[in-house]
Amino acid sequence: MTTLPEMVPPRDPVLSVSWREQRRTHRRRQPDLPLAMALVTDGSDSTTAGVLREAGVDVVGLLAPEPLESLAWAAEAGVPRAYADPIAMLSDDIEAVCVETRPPGSDIIARRSAEVGLHVLLAGPASAEAETLRAVADLAEEGDLAHVVALDGRAWPAATHVAATVSSLGRLTQMTVVGAPTGPNGRVEIVDLIMRWCGEVLAVCADPAAMPAPTLTPDAPVTLALLTSSGATVLVNERMNGHLDTATITVCGEAGRVVVQGRRIRRQDVDGVRDLVMPAAATARPGLMEATYDVVRVTELDDTRLVRGATFHDLLAANRLIAAAGTSQRRGGWVEL
Repeated sequence: MTTLPEMVPPRDPVLSVSWREQRRTHRRRQPDLPLAMALVTDGSDSTTAGVLREAGVDVVGLLAPEPLESLAWAAEAGVPRAYADPIAMLSDDIEAVCVETRPPGSDIIARRSAEVGLHVLLAGPASAEAETLRAVADLAEEGDLAHVVALDGRAWPAATHVAATVSSLGRLTQMTVVGAPTGPNGRVEIVDLIMRWCGEVLAVCADPAAMPAPTLTPDAPVTLALLTSSGATVLVNERMNGHLDTATITVCGEAGRVVVQGRRIRRQDVDGVRDLVMPAAATARPGLMEATYDVVRVTELDDTRLVRGATFHDLLAANRLIAAAGTSQRRGGWVEL
């Protein structure tokens, strides 16, 4: 039988600040106290509350665009409390918030959450306002809070393996991606991967006439080209049905190369060709799971340095590059960053 959640009214925010201070004190004696988190959602994915719980979170409240939706979706997800508005959520007894809405709502919630002392988790790279990203990161760092962005590439075992071993390829010369995901979120994922493997991006091109190569295969035109600080040129083919774990990614260096296709990594160097099969993801939403682990770890050990995944700074860097790509597409040629 479904239990109707409690509709929580706004209250004096001083009470929630006091509650969080007491919670931190209690956690020193009881380190296994679960992280109390609220979920702010537009209803785009009904699995979010379940993923948060699997990562060790106590999802105590839910905020939807409308009060009746808050009640209905909280009941469906088994969340005990619902909020009529952001003020009620921000004054509740919570330690963190997971934001799963699109801008401008996600930007407003993220900023207000950091202002009142909550850890902030973006369920995806949906925030596009550079000013908000900087503000949230600054507020969080001043308040010793986590600011984490869920990216599937950060939880992809193959990507982690390449990031740890790419230096053994010697000076990098080229990276190619065939079948990369499209759209702003897809570009954030692939750009984040490029920066982790090849270093800072110095210039970007999204102008077909200025590409260093028009195609990667006969049916894979280059849609994005980048020049990185490692000296590697990156050529990306994006497809409507593209995904990180179905794309073919090749990283070439002076001492060898690796080819990544899903769980399979093939390495070629002076010692020959070797294949490695990486473990499968533990969940359908690995990025959200890993990002939630980060927030749980920070809360339990009271140390924001323990964040291993993407932060608002990483999202800011990726969005800056994507904006430059848009400028290249409109004006033509390469755009320096």
